[in-house]
Amino acid sequence: MLSPDLHSVSSAPTRSARPRNRPTGGPKISLSQILLLLVISFLAFLAVVAVRNSGALTGWRFGILLGFVLLLIPTSRSFSQRILVASVGIAGLAPIIWWYSGPVPGLDRGSFVLALAAAGLTASAAFWIVTRRPLRSFLPYANVVDILPVVAALASLWVVQGFISVRSPEEALLLLTRSWDFAPHFNMYDMIRNHGAVLAVLPASADGSPWSAATYPQGFHSLLATLAEVVAGSRPGDPGEELVLFCRLIGAVTILGTVMVIAGLTSLPVLRRNFLVTLPLVTIVATAWIVGPGSIPVFGAFPNFGLGVAFCVACIAIVQLRRVIPPSLASAALTMALVGVAHGWILLLVLCLPSVAVYGWHLIRHRTQLRSWDVTVQSAIAVVGVAALGAAVWQLHALSAGDVLTTNGGIALADTGVAVLCVIANAFVALAFFSRRKAGSEEHRHGTLTSLHVLATPLFGAALLLALGIFQLVQSGSVTYYFHKSFLAVEIVAIVCTVIGVAELWSPILLKKSGRKTFVAASLLTTLGATQFFGLPFTGMSEQGLKPTASGATALLQQTTALSGPMPPLIPKLLAISRVKQERTFIYAGFNDFFDPLLAAQWSLTLQGKWTNKVEPAIPLVSPLYKGPSKVPNAMIAILEKMPELDVMVDPELLPELRAAFPEYASRIITY
Repeated sequence: MLSPDLHSVSSAPTRSARPRNRPTGGPKISLSQILLLLVISFLAFLAVVAVRNSGALTGWRFGILLGFVLLLIPTSRSFSQRILVASVGIAGLAPIIWWYSGPVPGLDRGSFVLALAAAGLTASAAFWIVTRRPLRSFLPYANVVDILPVVAALASLWVVQGFISVRSPEEALLLLTRSWDFAPHFNMYDMIRNHGAVLAVLPASADGSPWSAATYPQGFHSLLATLAEVVAGSRPGDPGEELVLFCRLIGAVTILGTVMVIAGLTSLPVLRRNFLVTLPLVTIVATAWIVGPGSIPVFGAFPNFGLGVAFCVACIAIVQLRRVIPPSLASAALTMALVGVAHGWILLLVLCLPSVAVYGWHLIRHRTQLRSWDVTVQSAIAVVGVAALGAAVWQLHALSAGDVLTTNGGIALADTGVAVLCVIANAFVALAFFSRRKAGSEEHRHGTLTSLHVLATPLFGAALLLALGIFQLVQSGSVTYYFHKSFLAVEIVAIVCTVIGVAELWSPILLKKSGRKTFVAASLLTTLGATQFFGLPFTGMSEQGLKPTASGATALLQQTTALSGPMPPLIPKLLAISRVKQERTFIYAGFNDFFDPLLAAQWSLTLQGKWTNKVEPAIPLVSPLYKGPSKVPNAMIAILEKMPELDVMVDPELLPELRAAFPEYASRIITY
């Protein structure tokens, strides 16, 4: 949008782009009426909890219903703003509610979220009735631009259809084993499902050591666990059922992230004035997110990172809307977004710092306009936010920053040239804002500077990225995992900020030309060109030799090919391993063509739910298997000798021979 500070001096929007965001009219509400609303909302909360405890309100249709209920809560007149607030609210709340490890009888997290949404909607409806507000102000105002988040959601659904449409544990595991990090991510999700809290607050494991990944942020996994309780109930299924549910929820949350990003854009007034001006601008962001660099996280097995970047975009959008939505709602939404970032991928908080600084200065500058209850609400929000952010920092306290920042790891790289081009484009937009810093009234100049500070976020990120690169070069001689991952985030945020800046600077010029007949053709052609910017995104001509080149479309084609081919033998092996029940922990040591033995060992621990810090050193001990199947005894004996608390699982055809060769360890050599 044109920054809210600049909005008053911009050209007036068309009538269709002027939804009123704050309720109007109606008498003030009395204390007795407030108490009545509280009672009504509490009864609605209890009713939903009671129905859930009877076994109803569970299933995918109720997950969709939850979304509709959240959109009906009148947080704004703008439909896109409701989508933004609802998506940030549900995704930002999830990390908080799983930090309590004690059970609450009759109230699981899925029931809590459903009941809270129902209570919010009931209280809002009662408030409208009590204050005699018109029904039309309760319902969202729909602009043609509001269809774009829906279209983006459908496009995202197409890209993640492999995850969404899995029909069996075999298909789910086949997709998950195609990328390395899905093993620990499923482990964290499954542990939350089975133990009822994030790993950081769980007691020590049976072997006395902390659970593996207890220091890893688990906001994404908490969100998946919350949605799992909504659609499948609080009782976890067997490993096969949870694999299918995990896969489908990855797809669902990927769509949620897409909607969050696109709704953030279409919430901005400057992008709500003319559909033909907005269409190509939003399309370039949607393409980047769905099939361009934004698709790398979900297919590269770090979807938590992708959701974290979506939260960063939401922070920027919320701060740009700071004079459009009520201050308490803006503060709550921004806090939830920051919590989502901190509990998703905490290093991304650096991309939120300019937005937080601008918003904090905005509150200070307009503090005299805040009513007493606003101050109370703002204080409560700040307390919750500080506590939640503090929990995220505490979770990492045992880690060494230097060791983390120089960690090696695999990641699919975005096109470096395109990434640099996006950052340069953002610098160009920032320069254009800087050149206007002294133009207009004092309020106009202030708006220009605040927009500059927010929209130049990628430049701030690029400066820190340069510092990180230098640090890694000094420490290890090369740029590594966290540099490439951070570079990807900077690229995506640069695309978003550049599009917003372009809209703010040049949409008034385009609006003057939007009445021409040729403008329609120009807009549609530009939109079509935007869909090709990150590579060919279509898969329909693959068999005829025209293969996609965009990251997301290429990954979709690879998933489709894998699912249509023969099932690798290891997949049913791992599922058979997951059904073995014994008290002692075991690790799988077996050779399988075209499959990393260390990854197979990780999955054997994950599917047991017994991956701890004490048994983790056993994983690299299977590395002799890289040299071939003849090295199974070497891998096995290393584990048996060095880790007496572990059994070793081998393929059935090898069991008699290995037990005979190592009789002293025969009882610890097992099979599935």
